Amino acid sequence: MGDPKYNNRIIYIGECIDNRDPMGLGRIRAILKTENTSDREKSANANDRKKAKNYTNKWSDEDPFLFKPLLPVFLNTVPKTNENKNGGEYIHIFYSNPDDKGNKDKFYVGGVFSSLTKLKMQPYSDAVQDLNQGSRNKKDKSLRDPETLKCYEAINEGVYSLPDDVSIDGRGSADLVLRDNHVILRAGKYVGDPQPNTYPVANPNRAFVQLSKFKTKSEYGLPEKFYRFEFKHKPINLLIEYTLTNPDNTRNKLSGAIYIYQLNPLKNTSTASKTNTESFNIKTELVDVEDKALLKQFIFRGLSNFELTNTINSFIQGVVDGEIPYLQNLKPLGPFKLSSFVNPNNRFPIYFRPQTSLYEKLTSQDSQTQEKLNIGNLMSGIKAIDSDETPGYGLIYDDSKRGTVPFKPKEETRIDKNIKLVNNTAAIMGGDEIYLLSHKSVKKGAGKIDLGGTLYGIEENKLSDDIEPKTSSVVRGEELIQLLNMMVDFMVSHVHPYHGMVPDSKSQSGITADKLLTELEAAKEKILNKYIRIN
Repeated sequence: MGDPKYNNRIIYIGECIDNRDPMGLGRIRAILKTENTSDREKSANANDRKKAKNYTNKWSDEDPFLFKPLLPVFLNTVPKTNENKNGGEYIHIFYSNPDDKGNKDKFYVGGVFSSLTKLKMQPYSDAVQDLNQGSRNKKDKSLRDPETLKCYEAINEGVYSLPDDVSIDGRGSADLVLRDNHVILRAGKYVGDPQPNTYPVANPNRAFVQLSKFKTKSEYGLPEKFYRFEFKHKPINLLIEYTLTNPDNTRNKLSGAIYIYQLNPLKNTSTASKTNTESFNIKTELVDVEDKALLKQFIFRGLSNFELTNTINSFIQGVVDGEIPYLQNLKPLGPFKLSSFVNPNNRFPIYFRPQTSLYEKLTSQDSQTQEKLNIGNLMSGIKAIDSDETPGYGLIYDDSKRGTVPFKPKEETRIDKNIKLVNNTAAIMGGDEIYLLSHKSVKKGAGKIDLGGTLYGIEENKLSDDIEPKTSSVVRGEELIQLLNMMVDFMVSHVHPYHGMVPDSKSQSGITADKLLTELEAAKEKILNKYIRIN
């Protein structure tokens, strides 16, 4: 009776050794891979690879190694064989009578695969890794997270169908995916060829045909033009700060210092974000040495508010001009050329303000009235130009001493979008190059395209050598209408200086002959799409 644990088997394991059915019916020759001794005896030595290979009457009714497909012939999924390497692919074998394995009623169904990366060809010995016979085989790695269904590597996303979709997968880069409301036929869905246990990189430039039903339809209104202002923001290069050491002085004898700093000396990205003209202001804190570098410090003592205001204004003007003049109220006295400690060509934009600690006294509820009075009087007189709207602090963008960032209007177009709930179908085709061929159409002067011998597919050399020369680029309709309108406009609005003379090179509508010729030359790229061709 053999081994009792095999007596109730209904599916047997086999290995494909030949798939070249002369009838083209999907039949294969296979050997039985079972550990049951009695099964081997009843199968006419069907596990013997050497006898199967040397059998003289192959593919006949008497061939004991012949198996018919259990699936209908309309679905071709014949397993592969590769005798030069590790043998053929794994199959499932069914017998109409398991007690008589020598009769003709023997069938097979394609077997299991251990990884999607091995669809090209996976031999029996590797495919059994998830079965009892493959308990010692190394396991393949997973493709996606079972909870989110996201691929572990984003570059693999979209290559293989999802569990809830229906698909027909080829052994290479082609498949047919049936989603709820979409049919997608693809070729070249990944880059290169996948290696065993290495999932391939998705290819956005695949060739595909997509048929879809959408539940919405987006409708667009007429284009509406508007202007948006683009500000020319820049990094601030120099900062001038002033402070008082005795802001509570009651005798109008003020002392303190003026500082000039280089901002963002190390060109750090984090510092640049807060020291540009878009974000910098009187309250911006610069606490790190990476934010600013002290270039020069000037001391003043016992000055009246009037004297100090004029001194600071003169100092600011000197920095703008590239040279700090001789100022008898400052130590050191000067003059100082800015080029001695900074590139004068890179001094703009400049910002001036009171030191943060001084400004906080002006706004703090804890400050004395005299402190606020002295600080406020001082700031009210400090300006780069008389029309400054913010006395005491502000931006000097360039040598014109403007206090605002210049801008230019940019014309943009807005199109309103309305999404309607409606059944909407779409057919989409894509590829690097698209050829639309008609068997009845012939390009004049080029001859008819002969598609003989291409019933099972057109190869690249056929496209390049025969089809491309006999096809033409398609035309972009809107761009063609624009060119035709320009030509008509030129014709109807041109004028002649005198009767019988050639027309002026410029029409009354402003179109010149040179512009028209330029547009005609550009039409090769603007109007013709050489990557979509028809015959």
